[in-house]
Amino acid sequence: MFKPDIKISGGDTAISGILRTAYELPGGIYRGVVRSVSLIETRYKTHHLAGATLTPRSHFLQRSAKSDVKQAGTQVTGRVGNPVVYAAIHEFGGIIKAKPGKYLVFQINGQWIRTKQVKIPKREPLLKSAQDVQGQIEAIFGREVVIAIG
Repeated sequence: MFKPDIKISGGDTAISGILRTAYELPGGIYRGVVRSVSLIETRYKTHHLAGATLTPRSHFLQRSAKSDVKQAGTQVTGRVGNPVVYAAIHEFGGIIKAKPGKYLVFQINGQWIRTKQVKIPKREPLLKSAQDVQGQIEAIFGREVVIAIG
């Protein structure tokens, strides 16, 4: 009967490298997510909510934008969003209908408008912000992986 005898030189070095990577990579992923959501939030507030996509009137939408990162075990979740009720209609579009009365009444360029509904087009300021910084996010995670594998 043939029994193979295989020896790997530098095995201890390889094992210690794998263990170090396993130890370092979760922290790198967390740091990458933190930096990424910060980039998206900054772009959202300073570009798309500052006039590139939406023209601010009160700046309330800008001031209300938030991001957070949570870690549960090995799962890391980053979120960027806006709790203001009208943020969703700007992101996804939709139809606003008159509820208590028969008409929506508002002013455009000094002229009063009465209508039963208004269609708001999707403008996607948050999606556009994420797309704008996608290359930077890829570079962030690339650096974190390089750091982790040494």
